Amino acid sequence: MESIKQFIFARNAALGTIAKAPENKWDEVPAGFSNNIRWNAGHIFVAAEGLLHLADEAYETVYPDWHALFATGTRPADWPAEVPSAEEITNALQEQLNRVERHFSAKLGEKAAKPVTIGPLEMTTVEALLQFVTFHEGMHTGVINSLTKIV
Repeated sequence: MESIKQFIFARNAALGTIAKAPENKWDEVPAGFSNNIRWNAGHIFVAAEGLLHLADEAYETVYPDWHALFATGTRPADWPAEVPSAEEITNALQEQLNRVERHFSAKLGEKAAKPVTIGPLEMTTVEALLQFVTFHEGMHTGVINSLTKIV
């Protein structure tokens, strides 16, 4: 249950940081950065959806079309004219928080449906994947905080 608490803490920190980012600055990509606030906020959502579905295939992902916008390796320069608004992304992150808490609270000790290896790290349990999602979220929250200060 501690991993769920840490995920909730990280998500609330992300939502707080996102709320401080001026919406009219969400699409600026400053020198030295490869993405913008919108991409980082959407990436937090998309990465969590994908990794948590690998943890438990019964976890139903939403907004599958966002993957093409926010997955690792994508960038705003390649986006179509229409992308999710700041409000849509923020609402999706809040709703995802509630879904993750409900879905995974009793499943942390289970084996992951599909183990994930990133570099030397092999994640074979639901809890390990949730912990990685939480770590990943913290990294991108820091990037959003930096982007907010620069733009």
